[in-house]
Amino acid sequence: MSESVSAVEVRQKLGEILNRVALLREDIIIERAGKKIARLSPIEDNAVRPRGRLDFRKAAGLGREVWEDLDVDIYLQQERGEWA
Repeated sequence: MSESVSAVEVRQKLGEILNRVALLREDIIIERAGKKIARLSPIEDNAVRPRGRLDFRKAAGLGREVWEDLDVDIYLQQERGEWA
């Protein structure tokens, strides 16, 4: 069974969605304005499928720009408030 996600969600969470497709072998249907427009499916070739442990060393520093304009104290207060 395939899960449907909006094009906006794909744009916001592309890395997460690609991991679900590649690592968890999920099919993802992409919708725009409520209409199905595309499908992300894992490649069946075993040579493409990751083997062993994932290497995150090349990911160092990715996403740094997200935190540049963020007031960490305010962010932490908001996060703690949601868990209270």
